[in-house]
Amino acid sequence: MRIAIIHPWLPQYRKHFFELLVHEAHRVGVEVHVYYGETPREWRARNDSVSSPSARLLRTRFLSIRGRDVSYKDVRQLRDGGPYDLIVVEQAVRNIETYFLVAGRRKTPVAFWGHGRTFTVRVSRSQEHLKQWLTRRGRWFFAYTDGGAKAVVAAGFPSDRVTVVQNSIDTTVLKRSIDDIRAEDISAFNNSHDLKGKTALFVGGLDGSKRIQFLLEAGEIAHTMDSDFRLVIAGDGDEREIVERFQVERPWLIFLGPVFGASKAVAMAASQVMAMPGRVGLVAVDAFAARLPVITTDWPWHAPEFEYLEDGVNAVVTKDNAHTYATALDAVLRDHARLSSLKANCALAGETYSVEVMVQNFLRGIRRALEVGQQ
Repeated sequence: MRIAIIHPWLPQYRKHFFELLVHEAHRVGVEVHVYYGETPREWRARNDSVSSPSARLLRTRFLSIRGRDVSYKDVRQLRDGGPYDLIVVEQAVRNIETYFLVAGRRKTPVAFWGHGRTFTVRVSRSQEHLKQWLTRRGRWFFAYTDGGAKAVVAAGFPSDRVTVVQNSIDTTVLKRSIDDIRAEDISAFNNSHDLKGKTALFVGGLDGSKRIQFLLEAGEIAHTMDSDFRLVIAGDGDEREIVERFQVERPWLIFLGPVFGASKAVAMAASQVMAMPGRVGLVAVDAFAARLPVITTDWPWHAPEFEYLEDGVNAVVTKDNAHTYATALDAVLRDHARLSSLKANCALAGETYSVEVMVQNFLRGIRRALEVGQQ
């Protein structure tokens, strides 16, 4: 059996998942080909796109139709690589090629993979209806999380044709890197940045969805509450200049730029909590791996993985107010017993969410979708 997956683009965090999926599928007699588009304009500033020998790049055109960004991937390479028994595509209305795949005369069954509904931005009712109408044209649905599965079923998709993949990323290398860090490495990092054992770390894209301005404002307040408070920001994006300007004459704010590998691991090992007041998504899995409780807000536009967080257990979720958020940062960093409990529960959660589990869930869904096609 042969499967094609079309992903919108190939970010670094998806690389290992696809490579492992191709390998594990081959072991059970399923051939998986991964195709991906060029990086969308809104994500290019993050500088986290990669390539892989397990995936093939499709030429992509980006268009604006009535002020809405859409894309068209040239799928001729996919057709040349076929025929396929199933094509898995992103659950999104912006991918023009999806409509042709669904409506094609020699139609290969299509499955959708995604959130289940639009979680992260406000969209019109007509756009959400279009997304669900398109989704119902699929043979199968791969939901990121339980919440996404419930949403797509509520919109009319058959519940017996849904697989929850438990969206995750590869944290094996991160865990190993953190475990391998020597005490003197952490001490050197602390001394270099004047860290006092009350450090909140932000890791992610520097863009509007992460609410960088809110984070900086809350950091300023937290520092007035405790002069030992430090905020370390690691990442890149459109709002990098905002961080760089704000950093001037604020020694409590440390900007590292984009970090990967050992540099990311030492920053995590030297920090006590993750400060993520904006969109929480897969960063939750990284935080669990690093045993760092996420301090976030009840902002309504989190990604599906926000449901992995349990307030007061492995995370702290505050009201969406900068002063309230800063107070929570300060309170957790002062309360060593509470912090230790949160960290222990993060470690437990880290055993639950892994790319290996995600691959097996995805593969199970593929095999079930293929079985339906043979009935």
